[in-house]
Amino acid sequence: MELIKNKIYKYKNTIFPSNTYFYKTGIGNNCLIIDPGLDTDNLIHNVDEIGLLPVGIIATHGHFDHIGSAEYFQKKFKAPLFIHGYDLKLVKTANFYLKIAKINYQINTPIPDNIFEQDKYEFKIDGVTIMIHHTPGHSEGSCVIRINKFLFSGDTLYKNGIGFNNFPGENKEKLKTSIKNLFINFNEELLVFPGHGDYDFLKNIKTNNKELINFLES
Repeated sequence: MELIKNKIYKYKNTIFPSNTYFYKTGIGNNCLIIDPGLDTDNLIHNVDEIGLLPVGIIATHGHFDHIGSAEYFQKKFKAPLFIHGYDLKLVKTANFYLKIAKINYQINTPIPDNIFEQDKYEFKIDGVTIMIHHTPGHSEGSCVIRINKFLFSGDTLYKNGIGFNNFPGENKEKLKTSIKNLFINFNEELLVFPGHGDYDFLKNIKTNNKELINFLES
């Protein structure tokens, strides 16, 4: 795992290459898990090796590669899972989507503990303010998560490319609107941590992601 800014551990899953993030809350070794991916055994090993104690799990959306190991961490650490209500169907059908993606793997489907349906939702864990912003397009319940100067963007926004794969439930026009609003409403100095690929500052993504620029202009 890669440690970033002494606050965030980044792990790239191997069964399917999504990013899982562990955000240290500042209380002991407590952490938030953002988008627990498919590599349950490796994630467990890393958490145990570092001595992290998950106290909350947040999924940017309901696709299998962002909730794959959620159920394990819910049970072991009694860590509540947060997700947008519009993606509950995706969570329930995660193993069906694994088959569509031709990945020979099954997960234990989690049952979310906390469901939000607002366009904006704010809560605290360990005194850390977590701000959820609904950004439909990649999925109907996709969200970005802002914590301090960091933005966890799931599959709504990448450093390179776009999060549109013609999966059921995706909506190109909604995704365009969500990204345009994100560029308008968020500080360019935020460090963006996508669900896939590398991280970068929002201002650099706006300027350098040529595929995204073309997508927004199409």
